[in-house]
Amino acid sequence: MRHPQRRGSTGARRGSRLALVGLVCALAAGCGGRSEGEGAQRSARPRTAPLLVDGGRLVAIGGGRRLYLKCMGTGRPTVVLEAGFGGSTDDWRDVQPQLGRITRTCAYDRAGLGNSVARPGVHDAGDEVRDLWRLLHAAHLPGPYVLVGHSYGGLLARLFAHEHPEQAAGVVLVDAVGRDQIRRALANWPRAQAPAVRRAFARAVEDGVDLAAGDALGRRVRTLGATPLAVVTAGRHEAELGALPRGLARAQERLWNAMQDELAALSSDHLHVVALRSDHFIQRLDGQPEVVVRAVGAVVRAAHDHARLPACRRLFSGPAVRCLR
Repeated sequence: MRHPQRRGSTGARRGSRLALVGLVCALAAGCGGRSEGEGAQRSARPRTAPLLVDGGRLVAIGGGRRLYLKCMGTGRPTVVLEAGFGGSTDDWRDVQPQLGRITRTCAYDRAGLGNSVARPGVHDAGDEVRDLWRLLHAAHLPGPYVLVGHSYGGLLARLFAHEHPEQAAGVVLVDAVGRDQIRRALANWPRAQAPAVRRAFARAVEDGVDLAAGDALGRRVRTLGATPLAVVTAGRHEAELGALPRGLARAQERLWNAMQDELAALSSDHLHVVALRSDHFIQRLDGQPEVVVRAVGAVVRAAHDHARLPACRRLFSGPAVRCLR
């Protein structure tokens, strides 16, 4: 792999395969269907767990459950960082301090990940969005919010913005999963292998999360109106697609890029930039974190000033990026 080892990095790379092609490429690459934060899910902590943890705090959201929250900076709107599938607050550590100099910026761990208490049974993206809503209220973090979602977190950001449009001042999608991606990725699979692959993923549940149900919820989000929206797409996916046959890898890459264009079209006020030198984890130091910081900053300013986003080429230039709008 091209990247230095970091906490949870092996599972994260494997999970990016999962996120990129709706579980299908994960099977082909032999990653065993593990999640982006492989090994990050933890059993429930005892109720005596300390309130302050790793520079953040555990916030009670009701029902005897707590979620970990880490905020930096001051100002409004509040930026909320959503990690990818199986990811944690650690996924944002290379950009959160910079974003905290722009406005209050909060990352959190979903149930069972990082420092957060696990929840029993199977849940889906809708449950996770409701958890976030409870967390923001319990932590006394009033809106409006700019939702920043990486990979699977992009689905959650879209769902939150769609369900709470009055509180969603802006959205940033960082190489985010697209609409109906499981079905569409399966459609690219070679005909002879497709039935077996479909059977393997007919029950798309990973680490207690019903991904198929989340995919279905995502299909309902057809527009975000005129909400300021920045889409940041990775320019390289060799780490995610390299194990696939060349023709299938090209087909999945075309699908991913088409889905990124579709995400940008969700809002009449959007910009779309490609981070040409980055893989799926654009926000990390081994990606192009400055592109994410600049995109989030632009959305924050537009939300704060009730203005439209600037043209992409006014924000980004040089050989490391390409503006698509």
